Amino acid sequence: MRATRILFAFALAALLIAAWPSVSFAQWVIESKDQKSNLKIGFLIQPQFESLETADQSGYSTNIYLRRFRILFGGKVNDKWTYFFETDSPNVGKGTGTSGVKDTSTIYMQDAFVTYNHNDAFKVDVGMMLLAQSRNHLQSAASLLPVDYGAYSFAETTAMQERVGRDYGVQVRGYPFKQHVEYRLGVFDGVRGTDSKNGLRVAGRGVWYPFAAETGYFYAGTFQGQKKIVGIGASFDKQKEYGMYGFDAFYEQPFNKGEQGVTFQFNWNRVDGSTFLTAIPKQDNILVEAAVHFAKGKFSPFVQYAARNYAATTPDTNSLQVGMAWWMAGHQRNLKFSAGRQHTAGLPDRTQVLAQLQIFFY
Repeated sequence: MRATRILFAFALAALLIAAWPSVSFAQWVIESKDQKSNLKIGFLIQPQFESLETADQSGYSTNIYLRRFRILFGGKVNDKWTYFFETDSPNVGKGTGTSGVKDTSTIYMQDAFVTYNHNDAFKVDVGMMLLAQSRNHLQSAASLLPVDYGAYSFAETTAMQERVGRDYGVQVRGYPFKQHVEYRLGVFDGVRGTDSKNGLRVAGRGVWYPFAAETGYFYAGTFQGQKKIVGIGASFDKQKEYGMYGFDAFYEQPFNKGEQGVTFQFNWNRVDGSTFLTAIPKQDNILVEAAVHFAKGKFSPFVQYAARNYAATTPDTNSLQVGMAWWMAGHQRNLKFSAGRQHTAGLPDRTQVLAQLQIFFY
């Protein structure tokens, strides 16, 4: 009953937000007098409700908290140089561990990179940035299809001493052949080791687009069925004995003049820390997401399945979520509900219910 009341409160809040006048807001931009440089400012806030069955099945861990709160800064120095900086403060107010003490979190720099834009076919990114392990790994948290990323999309993060998939380095990136191809190739810090003597980390990615590429740094999880796009990609990540390689595919297609549409995404990665990063046992990680969009992309029932299959005796795990997204104003304002099960081999399944409200302005 308590969970039902909380979900009702989320729905009521969403209705109030949806009732706001549908007006267009200009970006918050500070521009130089000569209009050659500018600064854009924005924010992302995701209030979230979660009810997760405890491991011993004696009850439910229930929380209302801020899944993410971010402040975004971006713009251009001139026609050739652009920049993007972003803070984050995740899971603020969420009860943690058996004590249930609420997470006070901290505000830290999540992304910080500058880009030299020679042309569409050649760009250079320098700073702290998301690496190119897979499409889901490179998606913006503000444009996801379901409530959150795949459960195992950032399997390397802790062992590689990353900040949720980010590392420090430099990469070249481009969209040649009339934007039908994308490439990314970079050199990054990785794990520095004793006296920082380890060799550097190399990561790269290639994508084929039959129609047209997404040319921003981050990918979108969906366009609410309003854009025709196909992307077939492959990625790799290597430092010493650690290695990752993978394959992914993304498909979105509108139908009936945009009244309906579909979105589908598949990611597969093999990750092996080997003797270098023993905290990452050899594993295959799979993610499947799909949605059908109705009413010109206003409503999207979706499903997300993620699985982690180990090569050794570690118990395999998977999760399944089925839900609905209400795109009140696309990624700018939306409400998502989902329910599903988390499974670990040899243990009882755990039920999870999520509800998330998103306000994004940038």
